[in-house]
Amino acid sequence: MPIRISLAALALIGGLVSAAFAQTNAPPGVEAQMIVTSADHMNHQPPVLKPGDVTIMDATILDLVPFQAGRDLELFVLIDDAANYDFGSKLAELRRFVTAQPASVPIGVAYIRDGVLKIAENPTTDHQRAARALGAPSGSRAGNPYCALSELIGGWERKSARREIVLVSTGIDDSASGPVCVNAETAISDAERAAVVIYALYNPLGDYVTEKWSKVDSGIVDLAHVAFETGGEAYFTGHTPTATFEPFLTDITEHLAHQYLAKFLVNAAADSGFRTIEVNSPTSELELMKPEKIWVPAPAE
Repeated sequence: MPIRISLAALALIGGLVSAAFAQTNAPPGVEAQMIVTSADHMNHQPPVLKPGDVTIMDATILDLVPFQAGRDLELFVLIDDAANYDFGSKLAELRRFVTAQPASVPIGVAYIRDGVLKIAENPTTDHQRAARALGAPSGSRAGNPYCALSELIGGWERKSARREIVLVSTGIDDSASGPVCVNAETAISDAERAAVVIYALYNPLGDYVTEKWSKVDSGIVDLAHVAFETGGEAYFTGHTPTATFEPFLTDITEHLAHQYLAKFLVNAAADSGFRTIEVNSPTSELELMKPEKIWVPAPAE
């Protein structure tokens, strides 16, 4: 009997030592972060989030910090020059959107002309200046808007926790008539790695009624993916262009005012890479917008 007890005790001690060794040699956790938006598309009264309102699968939330109005935010308005259908009143709406932003928010303006990125105004807190840089698209040939989008993201120096883009585009990737460099999926990866949120406003070509519906459909689907997967939103009413951007721009302003920086700990991996992030809330009524994936560096980076 004493021999059996001793053997059992040795087995128990060995198990504890093995467990301790495994914990010691387990890959360390890596701190990551992302922007989470509290949304209410029905009543437009997004609830204030508390740390307990958000859970992230396979991660430990460290903090959930609300962004103060206009703080830690930079915006770019990116207009596809091919998306020129009935733009007169929409230009005035975009200008009002820009000038209505909090004074501390730097706003830049850029265009996609023949598929090539053209910076009209670097981010500035002179909102009147940014508004003057906005102009109606002239109707240049369709190109590849996602190449220009990736270039804008890649060249945008990170000075704020939030960098967000309002993209006005057909969404059509007509690479045959412009630079062939990336597609929508690559632009999504570039945005997710840089933690840039994209809002997409669909506006068609001036002669969109003569365009193949399959191409128009593909453009709208791509815009929806780019926005949704980066934590933003896409706005369209089908093939038919909307008469006004006003309700969409109001919605974007609402989203910008209800954002949080979620800091959390995830298990480390040997190499850097993307992680799919699943965020849950305690009730189905609580709408949470966030990127589908985030870039997590290896511990040594």
